[in-house]
Amino acid sequence: MAMSRNTRDQASGFTVLEISVVVLLVGAVVAITTPRITDAMREYRLDMAMRQFSDLVQRVKTQAVSDNLRSGLAIDSGNRRFGLVHYLPDGTTVDRIDYVPMPQGISFAMPDNITAPETGAPTGAAVSFPRYGTSTTVFVQNFNSRGFPIVAAGAINAVYMTNGKTYRAVTVNSVSGVRKWSWSIAHDTYGWTDTR
Repeated sequence: MAMSRNTRDQASGFTVLEISVVVLLVGAVVAITTPRITDAMREYRLDMAMRQFSDLVQRVKTQAVSDNLRSGLAIDSGNRRFGLVHYLPDGTTVDRIDYVPMPQGISFAMPDNITAPETGAPTGAAVSFPRYGTSTTVFVQNFNSRGFPIVAAGAINAVYMTNGKTYRAVTVNSVSGVRKWSWSIAHDTYGWTDTR
């Protein structure tokens, strides 16, 4: 039995109601998942910035030892970047600074009313490295030719980062020990978790 042309056209297409239901379902799924995806991307970029920074600390230490010359780690909080400071052979004159920009949406900041991530870590500013000259946004921590930060024995430096919602910290002690921290909530209390 052959179908008429009108019957065939109706059987092969979708109704407006069917298309509306599909569009509505897709819209609901997108509305539910978009905030989660956005939050996950923010967390990823913050974790990436923390890893890049801690890797740079290791690179600065290695550079100082391999060149048998002072090396430095610079933070430019105003331009949201950090980098490796190269010195001329006299050990005091900066040759150049190789900066790396922070991932999009990440800046140097710390949560309000925080406790130190580890005993002795400063909490007075987002970057505890010494200021570079008279700058209020550029900080430099120098490392000696043995790869140790040039600080008082037992001193700890801390750098705090945020994506606007959550926070991370990297601490560097006087013997070049680097630790990574995450600011999170546990048992209805905010605090630092060591993420090594």
